[in-house]
Amino acid sequence: MLYLIFTILLCFLGLFTFVPKFKSVIERHSVGINFFLTLVATLVGVLLAISITNYEAKQKEKQDVIKLLMSSISSVETCYEYSEELIEYFNKLPKEDELRTGFYSKNPPPYPEYLDTFLMQNVVSKNLSGTTLSELNEYLINLKRSRTFNAPLYLKVLEQTLKLLELEVAYQKGHINETQLDLKLSAIEKILTTTGR
Repeated sequence: MLYLIFTILLCFLGLFTFVPKFKSVIERHSVGINFFLTLVATLVGVLLAISITNYEAKQKEKQDVIKLLMSSISSVETCYEYSEELIEYFNKLPKEDELRTGFYSKNPPPYPEYLDTFLMQNVVSKNLSGTTLSELNEYLINLKRSRTFNAPLYLKVLEQTLKLLELEVAYQKGHINETQLDLKLSAIEKILTTTGR
């Protein structure tokens, strides 16, 4: 943005050389003015090139974040499906079966470890929305704590994590703005809070 303002300012200064009122001054100082116009043209070209390069780099980073988010979604979906099967198996066990005792501590639902790696990447911390970053860290703590002692809650937190990641993808793609993202994340948080009680 600063480059754009500076470029417009230089172009505006260059326009004064075309005003007829300044013709006599321009003719007297033609060497200096020609040097100035050449300098302006060079700077405008350089500043525009820098702006375009920065824009393209930012777009590439955004695409990289979306790819990483999609991988995270895949990881969470896999853990969700496996955990669902595990809970279903546990619920089918007879009430008096000795396998029920300490079942989840012996057979914990899988944890989406890719999310830890995902959050540690520099491109993610730079480009992810602040709200999503904060919420995702909270969900990871809840996933680690609920995994071995409350599998249904763990499944619910996985589901909320999946929704959170999907909303962030929509935000990164520009389908929703930051205000809409915050409102939808608040709704997810309320669902989790009421379910967890």
